[in-house]
Amino acid sequence: MDMKIEGKVATIIFKNEKNAWTVLLLKVGNGYVTAVGETENIEVEDELELEGEEQTHKVYGTQFKFTSYRKVLPKTDSALIRYIADNVYGIGKKTARNILDTFGEDTIHVIRFSPEKLTQIKGLNSEKIEALNIFFNEEWEKWNTIEYLSQFQISTIVASKIFQVLGKDTITIVKENPYSLLSFVPSLEFKVVDEIGMQLGISLYHEDRLDNGMLYAMDKITEFGHTCVEKENLVTYASSLLKVGEKEILDTIVRLCFHEKLYIQTVEETEYVFRKTYYLAEENIAKVIVEHVKRKTKEKSYAQAIEKISKKNEITLSDEQKDVIQGCLNSSFSVITGGPGTGKTTIIKCLIDILEDRHKEYVLCAPTGRAAKRITETTGKEAKTLHRLLEIMKLDDHDVESFFEYEVKQIKADVVIVDEASMIDCLMMNQLLKGIKPSTQMIIVGDMNQLPSVGPGSVLKDIILSDVVKVFYLKHIFRQSAESDIIVNAHKVNNGEYPTFKNKNTDLFFIKTESIEETLSEISSLVSYRLDSFAKLDILKDLQILTPTKKTELGTVQLNHTLQAILNPKSLNKQEKEFGNRTFRVGDKVMQIINNYEKKFSVNGSYFEGIYNGDIGYIQSIDLEKEKVSILFDDEKLVDYDFEELEQLEHAYAITIHKSQGSEFDYVILPLYTGYAKLLTRNLLYTAMTRAKKMLIIVGNQNVVHYMVDNIESKNRKTGLKQKLVEEYLK
Repeated sequence: MDMKIEGKVATIIFKNEKNAWTVLLLKVGNGYVTAVGETENIEVEDELELEGEEQTHKVYGTQFKFTSYRKVLPKTDSALIRYIADNVYGIGKKTARNILDTFGEDTIHVIRFSPEKLTQIKGLNSEKIEALNIFFNEEWEKWNTIEYLSQFQISTIVASKIFQVLGKDTITIVKENPYSLLSFVPSLEFKVVDEIGMQLGISLYHEDRLDNGMLYAMDKITEFGHTCVEKENLVTYASSLLKVGEKEILDTIVRLCFHEKLYIQTVEETEYVFRKTYYLAEENIAKVIVEHVKRKTKEKSYAQAIEKISKKNEITLSDEQKDVIQGCLNSSFSVITGGPGTGKTTIIKCLIDILEDRHKEYVLCAPTGRAAKRITETTGKEAKTLHRLLEIMKLDDHDVESFFEYEVKQIKADVVIVDEASMIDCLMMNQLLKGIKPSTQMIIVGDMNQLPSVGPGSVLKDIILSDVVKVFYLKHIFRQSAESDIIVNAHKVNNGEYPTFKNKNTDLFFIKTESIEETLSEISSLVSYRLDSFAKLDILKDLQILTPTKKTELGTVQLNHTLQAILNPKSLNKQEKEFGNRTFRVGDKVMQIINNYEKKFSVNGSYFEGIYNGDIGYIQSIDLEKEKVSILFDDEKLVDYDFEELEQLEHAYAITIHKSQGSEFDYVILPLYTGYAKLLTRNLLYTAMTRAKKMLIIVGNQNVVHYMVDNIESKNRKTGLKQKLVEEYLK
C-alpha cells in the first residue's frame, strides 16, 4: 500500500546517470530512511515528499521505494536562506537573510505574488527580483506538474522533459488534449499518452486520439529510412495500435489528407501515404532539379582547359574522366557515381582547378564534418559541412517540421560540388536546394551502393534511377587502385561475388576465428602489439575498429570497454570521470553522437558553432572542480563539455559501420563473427571495406562474410522521389 514520507536529502549514495536510478539517505524527523527510485536535479539539503512503499531488500535491508516525488519548499529559516542563495544568481546568504527578516512567514508568498515589495531590500535590483520571482514560480509549477503527471504512472524524468517543452501550460494542455503531447515531446510512446487519455475518459474514437495516433503510427512505420508507407500496411498497423476498425482508420487518413498533414501518392498502381514534411520535401527536390535540368546551357569545349590542368598537375586523365569533366561543366545538374578507385576525387580536383582558372565562384561541401575534412585533405581546398554552408543551427533533431521550414542561408556560388552524396537524406537535400540560385550549377558526387542516409530517403539512388539528370558512371578502376586487394574485393562484393583472401603481399587480411572469445582475443593482440610490429602507425589515430552493431559481445559497447582498458588504461596520472556505465578518461577517443548546433569553439582566432553527430575527438583534460571535460576535434577544435553534457558522447575506439560513413581510416579492423541477420547486408560490408585506405583486417567467420554478400535486403527503402522526378520532368 502506497504511503507518503517527507524529509531532507542527507546524502546521495548512488545515481545512475543513464536511467536516473538514485539511492539517497533521507533525514525524516530524528531518524534516517534509505530511499530508492528515479530522480532528476536532486541535491543534498533538498526537502522532498516521496510516495511509494516500504520494502525489504535481501542484501540492503529495509528501503523506501518511491514511484513519485516532489520538492517541498524549505520550511526552516536556515534552509530557505540557503535555498535562495544557492539557486538564484547574484543573491547571497546576507541578502536572503534580509528578505526573510523583513517578510517572515510571508516570504515565499511575497516572492511569488508580490515581488514589487522586494524593492525595499538593500542589494536587490529589478533583475535580481525578477530572477527570484521566476525561479520560485517555475520551481513550484514544475513540481506541481510532475506531481500531476505521476498519477498517470509517468516517471519524474519523462515528466521533467514534458515540462521543459510545455512549461507552466503543461497541465492545461494535458487536460485539454493529452494526445498533443506526442507532437510536443517526440520521444513519448503512444501507450503512455493513451493511458492518460483513457484515465481522463477520452473515447477510443475521439478525433484527437485518432489523428495524433495516426501521425505517431506514420512516424514509427517510417523510422527505418522510409519516407512513405503502403496505405494497406498503414491501415493494418494503425488499426492494431489504436484498437479501432479499418473504417475509422480510413476516415482518419482522409481527414488528415484534407488538413494537409498526410499526402497520398500512387506509384505503379499502389497507394503510398506520406507525412507532410517528407512529401513536400521530395516534391520540392523534384521541382528544383527538373527546373535545373530543363534550363538551357551553351555547350562549350573544355578540351584545352582539361589539357592545361592535366599538365599542371602532372596527371594523365582517361577519356572517361575527360568526358565526365566536360559533361559536368556543360550541365546545370549532374551526378558522378562510382566505387572506390574509379577516380572521383581526381575529377573533383580537376573541376576545381578549371573553375578557379575561369574565376568562377564555387563551394565544395559534404554532409558531415569528417567527410568535409577528408575532401579537404584530398583536394587541398576548403570544404564545408552542409550545416555550416547553409548556416543551420539551434534545432531539435527530432523536430522535422521545424527543420523543413528552416530558412537557410542563400549560396552565392556559380557552382556547388557536393561529395559523399549517398549520406544526404531527404530533408537535408531539400534544404540544400532551397539555398541555391536557379543559375547555380550542381555537381553531385557519391556512390549509391554505400549505405543509405541515416535520415529518411534514398536521395542519390532515386535521382540516379529516375534517368532525369545527367549521370556519369565511373567503372574503370585505375592501375594504382587495381593493385589494392581492398578495392578489387570491394567491387567484387558490390557485384555479388565473394571476396578472396591472400594473406600475403596484400592489404586485405582475413583471420579465421572459432568463437567470440577468440575473435576478441585476436583483436586485443592486434591493437596491443601485432600491428605496431607490422607497420608504423598511431594506433589511436590511424586505426579504427568498425562493427555492424552497438550491442552483442562484438558491438561497440563491449569493444570500447575492452579497448579502453588496453589502449588507455586507468592511471594515477590521468584524471577520469564516471558517467552512467562509462568512465571518461584523459586520452580517450570519443565521438559526438547528436548534433549540437550551439557548441562553440575557436580555430586560429575565429569562433564557430556546431559539433555534429559522428565527429571524433580526444579528451585533453578533465577538471573535476569546474566539472568540465575538454575535447580536441579534428586536431584544431577545442570544445568544453559540462559533466551533464557527457550523454552526448560515446567512446570511439570502436564505432558502428553506419557512423563511419563519409570517413576513411588508414587501418581498419572489422570483426564479423556474429550479429543480427537483418543488419548483416551487402552494402554494410561494402561500406566497411571502402573505409580502409592502407589495410583492412577482417576477423571472424567466413560464412558471415558470404551471408552479407548474399543479403541485399536493406537496399529497398520506400520513397516517392524517383516517381516525383519522372512526373515533374514529363509535365
